[in-house]
Amino acid sequence: MELSKHKRIRNRKVIQEMRKQICERCGKPSYGEPHHVYTVGSGGGDIRENLIQLCADCHIAAHAGHVGKEELIDIVAEREGVTSDNVVKTNRKAMGYEVEE
Repeated sequence: MELSKHKRIRNRKVIQEMRKQICERCGKPSYGEPHHVYTVGSGGGDIRENLIQLCADCHIAAHAGHVGKEELIDIVAEREGVTSDNVVKTNRKAMGYEVEE
């Protein structure tokens, strides 16, 4: 059985648009590129619903598993004015999975 790898959405323009001066989680100053909620390695794309600006401390904590994906999804959902379920569905659809509407 062969597993197909989904083609990740790459969009440098969206990454630049999502860069902010402050961390969307804690409000501290932030530098660098936004964090992918769904990792690039798992097929997470460069879409608004998958990007969140984090400070260095929050970014490290997210990668270490001390900040849950659910918390980040909730922050993105509030920012985008949608539900957390909508953020998850949008990401899964962008990753090539079938999603019930």
